[in-house]
Amino acid sequence: MSGRIFVIGDSHIGLGEDAEKSVVAWCDRLEKLAPAALYLNGDLFHYLIAHPKFFTPAVGKVFERFKALRDSGVPVHYVEGNRDFFLHGSFVEDAVSDIAHSYDIRAGAKKYLIIHGDMINDRDWKYRFWRRASKNPVSKFGINLIPRTIARDFVDGVEKRLSSSNFKHKSRLPLELMEKYGRERAAEGYTHVVFGHFHEKKTIPAGDAMVSILPPWYETGEAMAIDPVTGDFDWMTV
Repeated sequence: MSGRIFVIGDSHIGLGEDAEKSVVAWCDRLEKLAPAALYLNGDLFHYLIAHPKFFTPAVGKVFERFKALRDSGVPVHYVEGNRDFFLHGSFVEDAVSDIAHSYDIRAGAKKYLIIHGDMINDRDWKYRFWRRASKNPVSKFGINLIPRTIARDFVDGVEKRLSSSNFKHKSRLPLELMEKYGRERAAEGYTHVVFGHFHEKKTIPAGDAMVSILPPWYETGEAMAIDPVTGDFDWMTV
């Protein structure tokens, strides 16, 4: 099992005291397996605004552990999810290898696309407008104008509302959109598309590609483990 590439999604770590313990312990176990790389496929925390005003001890301890994992020789790649804000130029960059909206993984003769998946519906203009409005230089600058006490009250309020949530997104998965997206990526040479976001472990055929939805880490602790030689994957609880 050593040397595999691990992918997790939607860990939704809490922001409060001791919320980091489960993922730190998971990283301890993962490191013993000598992984080739770790990909974080979005929504690492309940809600991460990567600005010092929204920083909590739990956030700090999580990134300390990822930094240690990276510095031990394991690349840690962070895919931006819909609950991740202003990662570039922040303390997050100091703790991971890199940050992107998607990553390619070549494993044997196979090619994986790791992407969060919240943008696959190109007709959902309301969501796309909200994302564009909330993730831009103007909104990032606006954070500097928010008093620290208000920012911390916001974090505490989000934590209180979300800590007991099951984070289910939809009563019905957009399988048609997923299949369409997978077929389009297959035409570009991808054999696998790996989504987070939808919180339901599932694999569906999409023409010459396979679309997989990662299980929500906060519920199952499961990761996708990709063999870099054969290109095959399985699901693993570390």
